Amino acid sequence: MAVSNVVTLPRDSPKVESILVPTDGSALSMAAALKAVEFAQRLQASIVAFNSIPVYQYPVYVGGIPFEYPSEADYETQCRAVAERYLGLVTDAAAKQGVPVETRIEFNSNTAQAIVELAQREHCGMIFMGSHGRGGLSRAFLGSVALKTLTQAHVPVMVDHPTEEEIARAEELMRQNAIEP
Repeated sequence: MAVSNVVTLPRDSPKVESILVPTDGSALSMAAALKAVEFAQRLQASIVAFNSIPVYQYPVYVGGIPFEYPSEADYETQCRAVAERYLGLVTDAAAKQGVPVETRIEFNSNTAQAIVELAQREHCGMIFMGSHGRGGLSRAFLGSVALKTLTQAHVPVMVDHPTEEEIARAEELMRQNAIEP
């Protein structure tokens, strides 16, 4: 079976006004987000760049909470600051291409559910996300946010598998902005 990189949309399909672009801060998701910006420009759509952060988990130790463990407030502040830096790269790329963009950050340990719910709340006509493209046992054991999003979403989901070159460009962009890929 041949795999095509071309996606055709029927002429009578509704215009996509807004695209949800989730990113987890990895170079892979950043590469997909940069592609999503180009895609949005072609569709003349806006972007909602999104980062879902796992909810704070209290450590469970026999002796209590260790002193070096951050408080819930510190955890949320630190995570939000990191997420804002990642989303800032998407915002900058969108601004350079003339694509309107908004950002959203949520604390939710079920990333796929958070993506689907945000797409509904923000009235996004599509979700554009990256995937490692793992299959078989890797997917069975690790789960796949992309797969879970595909099965739960009520809007089209474009799953991108960035090339090594695209990931390398995203890593370089992240390094230039003092963000560890």
